[in-house]
Formats: sequence, structure tokens, C-alpha cells
Amino acid sequence: MKNLKFKNVTIYVIGANGELFEYHKNNDYKNQEKQDIIDIFKLEPLHMANILGDISNTKSFNSYNWSAPYTFDGVACDDIYDGIAIVNIHLGGDARGNYSEPYICEEPEAIFLQSTYLDIELSNGDVYSFNCDNGEAYFNFDTLDPYYIDFDKELTPEQLQELKEKNDI
Repeated sequence: MKNLKFKNVTIYVIGANGELFEYHKNNDYKNQEKQDIIDIFKLEPLHMANILGDISNTKSFNSYNWSAPYTFDGVACDDIYDGIAIVNIHLGGDARGNYSEPYICEEPEAIFLQSTYLDIELSNGDVYSFNCDNGEAYFNFDTLDPYYIDFDKELTPEQLQELKEKNDI
């Protein structure tokens, strides 16, 4: 265990079609630009309002309210598995404003779930994987914060024990 350090710490979010995308890696946020978010959730510009003709029983939402990794404001059908959503991407700053033009999302489930996973690779090659079960990209560790890792420090015995105990695989 001597000289055992963190090598890579990566948080992934599931986008459209169940694809994994890097959200945070080695203390840096990834895929934060508007085009990145469009690509992750396969959003299409809303050019014609006639697409809205088939939308009924809608509810408005803002993913900021549940601390999702990506913030959207929009409307979606009550049954997110059988409909589309019209969304605006939050472009930063106060969540009460600064949103993009509207986009069509044909997989609103991906926006509502924003499931996240964490992989921690150690300097000895061991990899530990974790599933986030709260939709907020928050991983419940007592001995480390995957968003702020000191890659120069050796792992403590407590950190290694916690990784082994909470490992999902």
C-alpha cells in the first residue's frame, strides 16, 4: 500500500441512447459548453412550433431544483417515456435566468435521470466503480471527495478501505 495514489478519478453522466459522457475528470469539469450538452442529450433546435401539436398533459420543470449535473428549464409530457420535452439549456450564472433558445429532446428520460457513475483508478491499476443513486452526481464518501482529489498524496488506509467497501463491482 505504500506509495498508492489516485491515478484517475472520472465521473460520467448517461445521456441520450444510454451513452456515457465524461462530466468531471481529475478535478476538472468536462462537457460544459452548450454544444457539448446538445450532443450529450441529442437535442434538436426548435425551428417549427407545429411539433408542439402532439404534446398534451405537460408539466414544467427545472432540473436545478433537484441539483442535477446539467440544468435545463422546460416542459415535458406527464409520461416522460412516451413523449418529447422542449428544453432550454442553462448557460451559467443564476438559475433564474440565462437560458438558451429552445430545443426538442426526444429522450426526456435522460434529462430527468442524469444518472452518474464514478470510476477511481489507483496507481497500482486497481479500478473501483460506483453508481450514484440520487440523480445529483453526489457520491457519499466519508474519506474523500471525488471532485477534489490531491493526486500527490498517498491514499490513507481509511480511504482504501472505504473504496473496497463501497465498490459496486
